[in-house]
Order: sequence, then C-alpha cells, then structure tokens
Amino acid sequence: MNLTTTTQVDPAVGIFYDRVLLKRAVPALVHDRFAQKKGIKSKSGTTIKFRRYNSLTVAKTPLQEGVTPPGQQLSKTDLTAQVSQYGDFVHVTDVVDLTVEDAVLTETAILLGEQMGETLDEITRDILAACASVTNASGGFNGDTPTEITQDDVDAVVDTLLGGNAKFFTGIMRAGTGVGTAPVRAAYWGIFDTDIRRDVEDCEDWLGAHQYPNQTDIQADEWGATGNVRWLMTTKGYYTDDTSNLGADTYYLPIFGKDAYGTIKLDGGTVQNIVKEFGSGGTSDPLNQRATSGWKAWWVARILNDAFMHILKVTKNA
Repeated sequence: MNLTTTTQVDPAVGIFYDRVLLKRAVPALVHDRFAQKKGIKSKSGTTIKFRRYNSLTVAKTPLQEGVTPPGQQLSKTDLTAQVSQYGDFVHVTDVVDLTVEDAVLTETAILLGEQMGETLDEITRDILAACASVTNASGGFNGDTPTEITQDDVDAVVDTLLGGNAKFFTGIMRAGTGVGTAPVRAAYWGIFDTDIRRDVEDCEDWLGAHQYPNQTDIQADEWGATGNVRWLMTTKGYYTDDTSNLGADTYYLPIFGKDAYGTIKLDGGTVQNIVKEFGSGGTSDPLNQRATSGWKAWWVARILNDAFMHILKVTKNA
C-alpha cells in the first residue's frame, strides 16, 4: 500500500503557538509588610531623621520633707536614613512590535512591575538581616553551628524580645468550635525561607495556619505559628552560602515586634512607570525603531529599634 504519511508530507507549520502566556513563578514579597511606612516630602532632601526619647530611670528614693529632688534630664536617640533611587528598563524594537504575536509592551510592563517589587523587597530583607541582635540556634541535633531551628530556640528569642519590651503584633485567637483547631497565642511575626519549612514544622509547638480558630485573621503567605511567633514563608528568605561551622548554608530568620523597622519613600517620586513610544527619542531614534518601558523608585529601609527585632540564624536539618 502506497500510504502517504507525514514522513513524506510534513506540515508546513509544525508548531501551534498558544497565545495564552504561561504564568510566572512570583515569590511572596513579605519583608516590608510590617514596617512603619514613612515618606519624605518633596523638596526636603533625601534624608529622614527619626527621634526617640529615652525612658527616665524610676524614682524609688523617698522624698524628704521640704527637700526638692534633683530631677532628671531628658535624653533622646536620633536615627537617620537616606533614600536612594533604583530602576531599570527594557528596549523593544519596532520589528518585535510588528511581528510578535504577544502584546509585548503590555507584558514588559508586568515584568518590570514584578522586578520592582522583588527589588524593593530584597533591599528591605537585606537591611533586616543586618540587625545587631542575633542568636545562633543551638537546640538542634544536626551537629552544626548554628543548628536547625527548635522550639527552645524560638522561645529564647521570644524571651529576648519580651525583655526588650517589644510589643506583640497580634492578640490571642481564642479556641473555636472547629474540629482540629487550637487557640493561637499573642505573637510576634517571623519570616522563614521555604528551604527550612520542614524544620519549622518540626518545632514542638507548631500549629499550621489551617488549624487557627479564626480563618479570616490569616495573613497572605502565613504558614503557621510556633508559640508566640507567627510565621510568613517566602522563597526570598535571606541566607549566606556555606557559612556554618560544617560548611552549610546559614539562614537568617527575622523575628520582630511592633515598630522594629521602617521603610521610607520620597513623596511624589516613589514609583514611576516610564514608557517612551517609538520615535520619542528624537534625533537618537530618527526612524522610530525603538521604544522603552521602565520604572524607577526612591526607597530605603531602616531598623528603628534593635531591641524590638532579633535574627535567629539556623541551618537546615540533614
């Protein structure tokens, strides 16, 4: 039988192009979610000053009749932060615009928005990781320094924050009627990387977010709680390569209370999406061959009180 197959006559167009673009894997941007949000007014420079008055010492000496006590002087602590400008852009040619099936400039704007979000999140993350208050986890069993995270390590950080008068972010969730649910303590917030998810879940007091009695009071990207810490999970957690005693990656887990850090923008110039159409370059684009799409933003993060934040350094359990 002289059967004609695609071996003899193959399709002239051998690929069908699905114009519905694939979804991108976008990380959870969590690091600036609980910051104090501040702005520098336009035409006021690029530096902001924070001021905190220091507490007075307690007055436990009894007053003597007719004798005026010496009194105390006020004192203050000033902190400054200077915003910097960040940005990026993409060049697109007229040939791409005319021949490619996709809405290229629209998709470019979405990509740049994602890039901007990740950039500002990582800038804040890196500032948090530089907190002066740091502890190596030591309660684990992997033989490294630091060890994997344990409940004892989390509780030690909580003790330190309580000793620094750091205030909880969230109140108590009282037990509900749902099957398998449990009460949630008043809590600080913590952030961990997906790489150590199993270790966090192995903590003695672990309670998954699905077990909370109130499912309406759960943050996006919240994974669960360990005692007095409620945790957000992200693929963008801070870590350093090969820096443990045994040469493993070291993960930095920020745990913090209210008013521990802030993010600062420059009012009127925080985020700009800038599109230059084909030919808008004047004499540098005489044939209307190039368009650009970009963004720029003013941003800085600042730790406001190291006593309200603590970094727990951990490794991954083998």
